[in-house]
Amino acid sequence: MRKTILKSSALVGVMSLLLLPNFRFGSLKEITKPYLGVYECVEAKLGEKDYLGYFEEICLELKSDGSFTLCYCEKNGEKKKETGKYKYDPKKKTVTLIGGAGDFIKREFPLSAGVLTVTVRVGDKILNLQFEQK
Repeated sequence: MRKTILKSSALVGVMSLLLLPNFRFGSLKEITKPYLGVYECVEAKLGEKDYLGYFEEICLELKSDGSFTLCYCEKNGEKKKETGKYKYDPKKKTVTLIGGAGDFIKREFPLSAGVLTVTVRVGDKILNLQFEQK
Protein backbone atom coordinates (compact mmCIF):
# COMPACT_ATOMS: atom_id res chain seq x y z
CA MET A 1 0.00 0.00 0.00
CA ARG A 2 2.78 2.43 0.92
CA LYS A 3 4.61 1.77 -2.41
CA THR A 4 1.39 2.52 -4.32
CA ILE A 5 1.00 5.88 -2.54
CA LEU A 6 4.63 6.81 -3.24
CA LYS A 7 4.28 5.84 -6.93
CA SER A 8 1.03 7.83 -7.19
CA SER A 9 2.65 10.88 -5.59
CA ALA A 10 5.63 10.66 -7.93
CA LEU A 11 3.32 10.33 -10.94
CA VAL A 12 1.28 13.38 -9.91
CA GLY A 13 4.50 15.37 -9.41
CA VAL A 14 5.85 14.47 -12.85
CA MET A 15 2.50 15.16 -14.55
CA SER A 16 2.21 18.58 -12.94
CA LEU A 17 5.68 19.51 -14.19
CA LEU A 18 4.81 18.40 -17.72
CA LEU A 19 1.29 19.82 -17.88
CA LEU A 20 1.96 23.13 -16.15
CA PRO A 21 4.98 24.58 -17.98
CA ASN A 22 4.35 28.08 -16.63
CA PHE A 23 5.32 26.90 -13.17
CA ARG A 24 8.57 25.46 -14.48
CA PHE A 25 9.65 28.57 -16.37
CA GLY A 26 7.84 31.37 -14.54
CA SER A 27 8.94 32.85 -11.29
CA LEU A 28 6.84 32.68 -8.14
CA LYS A 29 6.32 36.44 -8.50
CA GLU A 30 4.74 35.98 -11.96
CA ILE A 31 2.54 33.14 -10.77
CA THR A 32 1.12 35.19 -7.90
CA LYS A 33 0.21 38.19 -10.11
CA PRO A 34 -3.17 37.23 -11.58
CA TYR A 35 -3.58 40.68 -13.19
CA LEU A 36 -0.81 39.94 -15.72
CA GLY A 37 -1.83 39.04 -19.25
CA VAL A 38 -3.88 40.20 -22.20
CA TYR A 39 -7.13 42.15 -21.86
CA GLU A 40 -9.56 42.41 -24.76
CA CYS A 41 -11.65 45.56 -25.20
CA VAL A 42 -15.35 44.66 -25.03
CA GLU A 43 -16.75 48.20 -24.83
CA ALA A 44 -15.53 51.47 -26.35
CA LYS A 45 -17.88 54.43 -25.99
CA LEU A 46 -17.36 58.15 -26.30
CA GLY A 47 -20.39 59.70 -24.68
CA GLU A 48 -23.31 57.62 -25.88
CA LYS A 49 -21.71 56.59 -29.20
CA ASP A 50 -20.27 53.07 -29.48
CA TYR A 51 -16.93 52.98 -31.31
CA LEU A 52 -16.04 49.30 -30.82
CA GLY A 53 -17.45 48.42 -34.25
CA TYR A 54 -14.83 50.67 -35.91
CA PHE A 55 -12.03 48.36 -34.73
CA GLU A 56 -11.03 44.83 -35.63
CA GLU A 57 -9.39 44.53 -32.23
CA ILE A 58 -8.21 46.50 -29.22
CA CYS A 59 -6.02 44.63 -26.73
CA LEU A 60 -4.03 45.71 -23.70
CA GLU A 61 -1.25 43.51 -22.31
CA LEU A 62 0.14 43.96 -18.80
CA LYS A 63 3.62 42.41 -18.74
CA SER A 64 5.61 41.09 -15.79
CA ASP A 65 8.35 43.71 -16.26
CA GLY A 66 5.96 46.57 -15.41
CA SER A 67 5.33 47.59 -19.01
CA PHE A 68 2.12 47.54 -21.02
CA THR A 69 1.35 47.32 -24.73
CA LEU A 70 -1.86 48.60 -26.27
CA CYS A 71 -2.50 47.11 -29.72
CA TYR A 72 -5.35 48.23 -31.91
CA CYS A 73 -6.41 47.93 -35.51
CA GLU A 74 -9.15 49.95 -37.18
CA LYS A 75 -11.23 48.04 -39.70
CA ASN A 76 -9.37 48.02 -43.02
CA GLY A 77 -6.36 49.65 -41.34
CA GLU A 78 -2.93 48.75 -40.17
CA LYS A 79 -2.18 47.43 -36.73
CA LYS A 80 -0.87 50.08 -34.32
CA LYS A 81 0.87 49.76 -30.99
CA GLU A 82 1.44 52.05 -28.01
CA THR A 83 3.64 51.20 -25.04
CA GLY A 84 4.19 52.51 -21.55
CA LYS A 85 4.60 51.48 -17.95
CA TYR A 86 2.08 50.55 -15.31
CA LYS A 87 1.82 50.02 -11.57
CA TYR A 88 -0.66 47.72 -9.85
CA ASP A 89 -1.95 48.59 -6.37
CA PRO A 90 -3.30 45.40 -4.74
CA LYS A 91 -4.88 47.28 -1.82
CA LYS A 92 -6.89 49.66 -4.00
CA LYS A 93 -7.21 47.11 -6.86
CA THR A 94 -6.17 49.70 -9.41
CA VAL A 95 -3.78 49.93 -12.33
CA THR A 96 -1.96 53.19 -13.02
CA LEU A 97 -0.99 53.53 -16.67
CA ILE A 98 2.05 55.73 -17.27
CA GLY A 99 3.01 57.06 -20.70
CA GLY A 100 3.93 59.98 -22.86
CA ALA A 101 7.32 61.59 -23.29
CA GLY A 102 8.99 61.62 -19.90
CA ASP A 103 6.19 59.51 -18.39
CA PHE A 104 4.17 62.65 -17.64
CA ILE A 105 0.75 61.05 -18.23
CA LYS A 106 -0.39 58.98 -15.24
CA ARG A 107 -3.94 57.75 -14.87
CA GLU A 108 -5.35 55.31 -12.32
CA PHE A 109 -8.15 52.89 -13.25
CA PRO A 110 -10.03 50.18 -11.32
CA LEU A 111 -9.27 46.51 -12.00
CA SER A 112 -11.72 44.08 -10.45
CA ALA A 113 -12.54 40.44 -11.27
CA GLY A 114 -10.50 40.55 -14.49
CA VAL A 115 -12.17 43.72 -15.79
CA LEU A 116 -10.19 46.93 -16.29
CA THR A 117 -12.36 50.04 -16.63
CA VAL A 118 -10.74 53.01 -18.34
CA THR A 119 -12.66 56.26 -18.01
CA VAL A 120 -11.21 59.51 -19.36
CA ARG A 121 -12.75 62.91 -20.05
CA VAL A 122 -12.33 63.94 -23.69
CA GLY A 123 -13.59 67.47 -24.15
CA ASP A 124 -17.13 67.55 -22.82
CA LYS A 125 -17.63 63.77 -23.19
CA ILE A 126 -16.49 60.70 -21.31
CA LEU A 127 -14.48 57.94 -23.01
CA ASN A 128 -15.32 54.59 -21.45
CA LEU A 129 -13.32 51.47 -22.30
CA GLN A 130 -13.94 48.06 -20.72
CA PHE A 131 -11.17 45.48 -21.00
CA GLU A 132 -11.74 41.85 -19.99
CA GLN A 133 -8.87 39.53 -19.24
CA LYS A 134 -8.56 36.71 -21.76
